[in-house]
Amino acid sequence: MYKILVLLVITGVVLSQAYPRPLYARVKGACKNCHSMHYSKRGTSEGQTYGGRSGPFPILTKGGCLGCHGQNPNGTENIIVIGKSRIPQVIHHMENGDLAGGNFYYVADGYNPDYEKGHNVRDISVPEPPPKDIPWGFIENIIIPGGIGPADWTQQLTCAGKWGCHGNRTIEDPFESIHGAHHADDSVIDGTTVGKSYRFLYGIKGKEHKDWEYLATIDNHNGYKGDPQYNAMDTISYLCGECHVTYHLHPNLGGAFGAERVGCHPADIAFSDVRGGYAGSEYQDYINYSLEEPVAYINPTGREREVRADSIVMCLSCHRPHASDYPQGLRWDYDTM
Repeated sequence: MYKILVLLVITGVVLSQAYPRPLYARVKGACKNCHSMHYSKRGTSEGQTYGGRSGPFPILTKGGCLGCHGQNPNGTENIIVIGKSRIPQVIHHMENGDLAGGNFYYVADGYNPDYEKGHNVRDISVPEPPPKDIPWGFIENIIIPGGIGPADWTQQLTCAGKWGCHGNRTIEDPFESIHGAHHADDSVIDGTTVGKSYRFLYGIKGKEHKDWEYLATIDNHNGYKGDPQYNAMDTISYLCGECHVTYHLHPNLGGAFGAERVGCHPADIAFSDVRGGYAGSEYQDYINYSLEEPVAYINPTGREREVRADSIVMCLSCHRPHASDYPQGLRWDYDTM
């Protein structure tokens, strides 16, 4: 009997090593929560799509990016729950419910849009006329994670892919660029794949708040990565700089460390590097982390409560990446400051 017990224990140990615990996955719930086996059913597509959008859609999704993440633009849910699936909404009309990225509702066609309030993404907003159809500060052929950026800008902004922010930007098709990421092991955000990158922003690192900063607190929030030495390509401001190149001083983006800072638009700058030094500056009294004016860290945890001299001003310190209720996607009304 004793020998049998020992054998069972040894067998259990061996099997536990051969078959480790299941991988963490971004998406939970039944496949049918996001996918359909067939686009049409009994000659109709009714009930097979989200967001009232017509398909069919790539990868048998029920509505593509916006069909899932913009299911009810005039609705009051910022996170829609279907079974075990929790789906953040990038377009909604929930009062005081904007998530960390902001809310495309402010620029969405059909909802009294003000196109100055954020990014005008294809299928959300009409293209803006020249010169606004090209990202401010765009420079061709810069270095991005995985390759080289566009040689020119010929398309409207998309959610993902070459002309977007999410996914692998060396791949033009938005769905191909992000394919598989929703099911990837994201237990470690190291930027090595799209699925293991912060918010599917290929190559970018950070700490993700589980509710996309809905009801976040100063000790439980997104952790944004920065680098005031401009040696890294994995910061959130580098991602912004892939399109808005001239606002960032990384050498890959045509800048140079030690060059004159952009006067009113700093990115990846530590408080210790401000003109005249941190001590005695207006930033010295900024000691508590703020959800309305977040800062980045070299090694973010999402639990930071304090702002220090080595805390980093980033693009998202002032802007929402999607859109906001203020011009240029700002976090607050600049005219009242």
